[in-house]
Amino acid sequence: MTEALAAYRLCKQFGNVKALDQVTFVIHGPALVGILGPNGSGKTTLLDILEGLSDPTSGEARVLGQPLSPYPRHRVGAVLQSEFVLDRITVREYAQLFAALHNVRDGEARILKAANLEARANVAVERISGGEAQRLFIAAAAVHDPELLFLDEPTAHMDPENRERIKMSLSALSKSRTVVMATHDLDEAEAICDLVLFLSAGTVRAIGTVKELVEAVPEPSRNGLRSAYFHYCATKIDARGDKQGAGP
Repeated sequence: MTEALAAYRLCKQFGNVKALDQVTFVIHGPALVGILGPNGSGKTTLLDILEGLSDPTSGEARVLGQPLSPYPRHRVGAVLQSEFVLDRITVREYAQLFAALHNVRDGEARILKAANLEARANVAVERISGGEAQRLFIAAAAVHDPELLFLDEPTAHMDPENRERIKMSLSALSKSRTVVMATHDLDEAEAICDLVLFLSAGTVRAIGTVKELVEAVPEPSRNGLRSAYFHYCATKIDARGDKQGAGP
């Protein structure tokens, strides 16, 4: 196991709003890591910093044992919450673009195969389904075999078939690298994540394996990862991330 990510007293402030407050953790890989919390908990802000897209207000972070600057981009891949796609670009052209960006000679074929989109290669990206597009984005982000892969809500608003395909793909990718997935889907995280970090109001409430977090809940209230979230965060959220009121 090697250090994949570390943060020490990481803070991010937008005006008077603290998006992240004294965030501290160390994550070793390879592993599939879920960053869980409701909307507004700071998940995307944390990913933006760890991806080198935003600077923290204070504190420190390391990626693959290195400081954030200079950022080790050739060792990292990312799928953002809203991926930018050129107008009318086809699936094949999108794959060719990422293969060229990462200088991977057989990258186009690797991306199309990993996304299972060979038959849709000449279709515009804007005309394929959301699930197909997400498979394409993930395959493109991983074409250069990065040691660390970030994904922001990778299965949000997706049909069950594509959700299962992507979960299987992420599980396979995490065998040889660290995959970090921001999500508010507790059931999904319980099913596939090796490690879970609970983030609420910009603060880390707990980090550990699913088994460790669940077993910390008193027996009468123990009911999977959902009960662990209530235990640590005292805020009920359902599988879609909708707040339901204060927990016990």
